[in-house]
Amino acid sequence: MIRPFLRRFAAVGLTAVLLAVSGANGHSSGNVAPAVTIVATPGYAGHAFVYAQVDDSSSSYPAPSGLGHQSPYYATWTRQPFGASTCPWIWVVYVFNRSTNQQVNALPPSAPQPNFGTTTWFCASPSATPVEEAPVTEASARLDLDLRVALSPSRPIAGTAALLSARLTASLTQDLNLYLNMAILDWSVSSWSVDFGDGSSAALPGRGSITLDLPHTYSSAGNFDARVVASITGHAQAARYDRYGDVSLIRQPFSVEIGNDTLATTSARPARTYLPPQAEVRVSPAIDALPDLTASFRHVEAMRGALTTFSLQLIVIREAEIRSGTGRVGTGSSRLIRWRYDGPASEAPSGSGTIPGHLQEAGAPLRLQWNEPDRISAKQLQDYVIPLTLYVETRFQDGHVAQYFLHSTFSVTVDFAAQSG
Repeated sequence: MIRPFLRRFAAVGLTAVLLAVSGANGHSSGNVAPAVTIVATPGYAGHAFVYAQVDDSSSSYPAPSGLGHQSPYYATWTRQPFGASTCPWIWVVYVFNRSTNQQVNALPPSAPQPNFGTTTWFCASPSATPVEEAPVTEASARLDLDLRVALSPSRPIAGTAALLSARLTASLTQDLNLYLNMAILDWSVSSWSVDFGDGSSAALPGRGSITLDLPHTYSSAGNFDARVVASITGHAQAARYDRYGDVSLIRQPFSVEIGNDTLATTSARPARTYLPPQAEVRVSPAIDALPDLTASFRHVEAMRGALTTFSLQLIVIREAEIRSGTGRVGTGSSRLIRWRYDGPASEAPSGSGTIPGHLQEAGAPLRLQWNEPDRISAKQLQDYVIPLTLYVETRFQDGHVAQYFLHSTFSVTVDFAAQSG
């Protein structure tokens, strides 16, 4: 009597394990033996799977031993003493991938004893060989797919760019036993479909990549369901050996979709505030000559009775700012475009002094004359204070342009010793 098969299961799946599943898109090879069935079950909550099974109940034979056959795998059989009363010796079977010569049914050294370095061994009588053992009539393979979708930043501000990303991972279990092989081959992402949840969408080719990164800007605040769907295509392949060790292959295509989503909660963009610069005027004085523009001052001396020409320069103490909420998000660049003298009428001869209240261009000089020296109050000289209104134009980094009216002064000392003109 031939003793029953003793099986052990490992992650490489050398024994046929039939999983009870249900799903859509199942198809079979019909009346052709062996029969291949593929069940591709889509999932839109981050998980999908493909299950493939081959059945051959009419006849099946083990994978050939040695290197003289053109099958994807070959096996070597070694007789080992076992010492049990019901099983005095066993066949130990090592299965190798022909293209790499790597063993596909190995056990790790830490596996429980007896450890023969393989997941496959037979308890047989001295007259039995693996060919005489009961055949395995089923083999299966399963591809599990997981898709993770995220948005960075997770809570974007409306009007600013965010990055929608998708990452696909897979776990593959294949059945490569001695009689039938079932494998899932060359699967890849054929296309991506993206719905940002705000009415905009995108369709992209897969190009074999299992990752997707797509920038998007939500124009308004709200909650949006951002969804990504990956379309997967591939092939399932079954291998069957005849009594001579020749292999026949059955290859069938499959397709499956996997999707997932993430909540995009966008907040309203904080209102931008444009703060004016802090600036003051400084002057370069001259009499009967052009002012020295290399030096400017807030306090100068003038000759009593002489028409004095002042060149005006805008000195920016703190540049204009763009603020959003409580933070600074940009600056401006300011320049003087016009100015106005706001003091009393000058004591200059008619038609030669600057007229109070009249707008002047930025490069126009200020001309003033004092025929009296500084007043004395409480035994202190009281300088003449010259008030000006500065018309400043500021161009901000975001393209916004603003004009500001800034008030500034400078002071003039008119000495007693000066001679009148």
